[in-house]
Amino acid sequence: MKIKNRISSPPRRYSATKARAQLKVRSCAEVREKKQSRAGVPDGDGDFKIPEPLRVNQNELCVALERAALSDSKTGRAARSLMKVLQPHLLKEEDDLLQTLGLLVALANGQFHSGMHEVTAKTEHLKARMFEIMREHVEIIEAARKLLHAARAEKKLSLVAFTERLMLRAWTDEVVFYPTAILIGEYLKLKSSMGA
Repeated sequence: MKIKNRISSPPRRYSATKARAQLKVRSCAEVREKKQSRAGVPDGDGDFKIPEPLRVNQNELCVALERAALSDSKTGRAARSLMKVLQPHLLKEEDDLLQTLGLLVALANGQFHSGMHEVTAKTEHLKARMFEIMREHVEIIEAARKLLHAARAEKKLSLVAFTERLMLRAWTDEVVFYPTAILIGEYLKLKSSMGA
């Protein structure tokens, strides 16, 4: 009987791209690029650029969740479920919310120009979508709780911490970022009505 030498056989290596494909997980970057190529526009320019700290935070959320989703464990399944509801939400947020917040520093410094009025359409859209946004947040928090429970059960402490930060981010969106974006739109409408 021939015994296979397991030590000498080379280890199988999978790239993150192959693993994502096998588990049917698409990264936020892939989804964002596909969306931008369909629309033919970049993710904001000039005043409408997503503030760098928020862009970094958004990317960190995506990468941490993608990494968790690559696992074939209970946490991996929970992370993939969370990705299904979180990814589309984050991409919509980039358009309606985060680009609007890119005006905050300029407006706080007293800078104003007529091109900024374009953002009022975004903030009106944001106001019209608030019920939908809150419903999405409920789904996200529910999926995040399942991931949190799985991560605690599997003693994946970094994933527990990540999930808690994600839940805090959703709350911050509701009580800080969304109201700030709407306030920016209202301020711009007021400035334009005053002829500024």
